[in-house]
Amino acid sequence: MANAALKTGDAAHTDAERALRVDLAAAYRLVALFGWDDLVFTHISARAPGPEHQFLINLYRPMFDEITAPSLVKVDLDSAEAEPSNYPVNQ
Repeated sequence: MANAALKTGDAAHTDAERALRVDLAAAYRLVALFGWDDLVFTHISARAPGPEHQFLINLYRPMFDEITAPSLVKVDLDSAEAEPSNYPVNQ
């Protein structure tokens, strides 16, 4: 799993966050594989490591089988983006 986490290629994230992103993206893909995604307003989130109350969540448009570690967005408790993104956030 550590090698997969390094492939996200984002130096701005800690090792713990990179690993969490890989695991969360894998969870999205497993949900799709087993047919548990319902296509409307569904998401899986994970609390980002660190003292801030931030979460990783999927973008609004991609299907679950398209989610990748770098495509996850970090948001705060009010669903405001905690990091810049060019894509809408699934709220």
